[in-house]
Amino acid sequence: MNQIRIGAILSYFSIFLTFIVGLIYTPILIRWLGQSDYGLYSLVLAFTSYLSLMDMGVGNAIVRYIARNRAIGDSKTESDLIGQFLRFFLGISVLTLIVGFIICIKVPDIFRNSLENSDIRTAQIMIIILTISFALSFILNVYSAVLQAYERFAFLKLSSIIRIVLVPIITIIALATGGSLISMTVITTSVNIIILIIGYLYCKKIIGIKVTFSPIEQDLKKEIFIYAFLILLTSIADKIYWQTDQVLLGILKNPEVVAVYAVAIQFVMIFMTLSVALSSLFLPKLSKIVTEKNHITKLNELFISISRFQFFVLALAFSGFIIFGKEFIILWAGSSYEQAFTIVIILMIPFFFDLVQNTGLVILQAKGLYLFRTISLVICSILNIIISIPLIEQYGSTGTAIVTAIFIAVGNVILLNYYYYYKIGLDIKLYWKNIIRIMLPLLVLVILFYKIKFNFNLETVGLFVSMFLYMILYIITIYSLCLNTLEKKSLKKIIKFL
Repeated sequence: MNQIRIGAILSYFSIFLTFIVGLIYTPILIRWLGQSDYGLYSLVLAFTSYLSLMDMGVGNAIVRYIARNRAIGDSKTESDLIGQFLRFFLGISVLTLIVGFIICIKVPDIFRNSLENSDIRTAQIMIIILTISFALSFILNVYSAVLQAYERFAFLKLSSIIRIVLVPIITIIALATGGSLISMTVITTSVNIIILIIGYLYCKKIIGIKVTFSPIEQDLKKEIFIYAFLILLTSIADKIYWQTDQVLLGILKNPEVVAVYAVAIQFVMIFMTLSVALSSLFLPKLSKIVTEKNHITKLNELFISISRFQFFVLALAFSGFIIFGKEFIILWAGSSYEQAFTIVIILMIPFFFDLVQNTGLVILQAKGLYLFRTISLVICSILNIIISIPLIEQYGSTGTAIVTAIFIAVGNVILLNYYYYYKIGLDIKLYWKNIIRIMLPLLVLVILFYKIKFNFNLETVGLFVSMFLYMILYIITIYSLCLNTLEKKSLKKIIKFL
């Protein structure tokens, strides 16, 4: 079984594990820390996540250009590229430390109207720890990107699984023995750094990566940094979509409101991970395909087949959330978090269709045609901030969720589909025929089960039993009415492998 298939299986296993761990771990945090401290923790993580933008988009560029160079077979240029990337990130790490400490100093001014003095001091210490972590991670992430370019997905996903398990276990032990938000931050960052160091050792000892610091051609350097700049702008826009709402709520409202929104975003991120887990595995392969003549046929086949599979997975998660989400959130986090259900539904209605065709973004990266995506996303994200501020003051978290959903629909679905069709040449009409054909029986299933749930009072048999019954009906519906012959054969191979 090839690395992509193994990586896909391990990716979805890690997502399942993340969900199970989160199912147990997050309620413990919420109840142990309280809504205010959990909100503060979420706010600091969202606030400091902007430091990841110091990557400048170069991390993604490493995967693309190392994978492309492997297709050419020039080992010397590869060593030079890695050396240049390491030199770049060494400078970025120093700059990150400076920016992080400046942010730390400014925290009292930014949150003076919404946080207590003790919370501000805790936030400052957490920011210092996270800043140091980011600085070290930038250098070590070069080797993680190399592993992805070499398609060592099994190692990468196993490392991720270890991280998913270790952090909650050590954190719970620490909290049980008197730990605090600061100790939680130290644990998370320490585990991440150790995992990255293991990745570095794998590159050096197993793959035998060589690093040289000879200069690379100016044209290649220019191409890399133009590509990286576009990825950077896209990352900024993504941060605005998924972190700025929490920061604005923290500034204009209070940590309790942030806590509810953070719970909603956790579910949105799970949906996002379900999509990215598969599509991200194909960047090295697509980077090679686009170098071939008449490659558009292959791109269309991959785009539609991967999108169909992503639809099956995401539709199970999202439709299940529509039916059971409110009861699950109340049971899981408490009744004070019930509004998170509404926020998730508002955000996910347009975002679902964006995530299903996530492979299109990977195709744009592989072809170096990310400019349109970047410009549209940046414009939509800026408008999102401008319109969100007055709506937060009047309608709170629901207002900002509606604004974000509107701009996701415009920038991530409507405009991108137009670009895929007219610029890339993807067969978007055929794509939507496929999606609509498999969507209709699932819509019927959701409506019928929703009626059954209330008419026959399925709550009496238990929430998780009801969820299991729905999953069985979903699988039967997908297999009998939605899967084509090739997909059924692939499914049988996966089951046989397992």
